[in-house]
Amino acid sequence: MSLLMLHRRRLSIIHQKYEINARLNEMNQKLQDLQQYAANIADGSISIHDMANMPASMFNRTLMFMTFAHNGAMMSANQNMQNLMMMPNVQQQMAQMQDPNQLQMYQNWMYQNLYAQEREKFAKQEGKLLNQQEKQMQQEKARLETQLKMLEAELEGVQQGERDAVKQWKPEYVA
Repeated sequence: MSLLMLHRRRLSIIHQKYEINARLNEMNQKLQDLQQYAANIADGSISIHDMANMPASMFNRTLMFMTFAHNGAMMSANQNMQNLMMMPNVQQQMAQMQDPNQLQMYQNWMYQNLYAQEREKFAKQEGKLLNQQEKQMQQEKARLETQLKMLEAELEGVQQGERDAVKQWKPEYVA
């Protein structure tokens, strides 16, 4: 190959390496944001502190998760509460309670437990989606890193070719 073609290829490889490194940096940031988001929603609820520390790229997803998980947990908890109230043994327990305040506290306690269980289900479901997304990103990252190593090896070959081509054109003086 000619010196100009080798030089052009070297510049092309450098440009490709730059683009891959930029993509890897972007993916690393996304992975870090995804992991922080996963840690914040792990228990099924999100505190004000979690929201304040949420990466900006995950803010909208967090709001959507909160809304979806809350609404879904409310619907499921209501349905489960109605189903529980139809069970004869629960009806018997309720009938034994004479104090209306105690009865109301017991029902609230049952409802809160049902709601918390449903929120945990939504968090687990979101966790599965996050794991799948993280695996895909890790595979893409590994592919890009392999591609980068191949470009490094090719760059070494091209640089050696340039050095050899320069030697051919270098004038030799005989004294």
